[in-house]
Amino acid sequence: MKYKVFALALVAFIGVQAQEENKDKIVETKTRIINVMEDGEMIQKKVMVKTTKEQEIKTDPNYKGTIDAPRVFPATKVSKVIYIDNDDDPFYDKETRVTYYKKDGMTYNFNPTNSGFEIVDSKTNKTIGNARFSANSEVYILDSKDYSGIGYFDNNMFVVEYYDDEGTLIIEKFNDSKL
Repeated sequence: MKYKVFALALVAFIGVQAQEENKDKIVETKTRIINVMEDGEMIQKKVMVKTTKEQEIKTDPNYKGTIDAPRVFPATKVSKVIYIDNDDDPFYDKETRVTYYKKDGMTYNFNPTNSGFEIVDSKTNKTIGNARFSANSEVYILDSKDYSGIGYFDNNMFVVEYYDDEGTLIIEKFNDSKL
């Protein structure tokens, strides 16, 4: 009887493990201690960077239902969380989150702010726009030097919609970065 219960529990556990989300996920954590001169005193500050890379595991949809379908490699989402410890306690005092997206071969950082996030060109480090929360939790109000419109996340992309000077609806898509 013990073996039957054990076997049943093992089969249930394996079934739960098989139902987990189909994603490759790599988490890398690096910690550095930095010495900073502050008010004539040398103070140690700790910085920890946690990088998470996620990629869905997919097979070619043209081979649906076959056993040996070739794997396709969709975009990889890269997120960084930076923790800073300014004092001697064991807790980190500040946290910053950065997510990367690509559009037209350029990489952009989506940096969170109190009102939404800012979009920064990763090469020049210049802010190209701000996306702010709206009353609808799934839509952001986007403001940049070139245009104003709305933005939302759809299928691992940030989609921007705005009207140009001629009244034409323009739709731009920022894809998950493959960094």
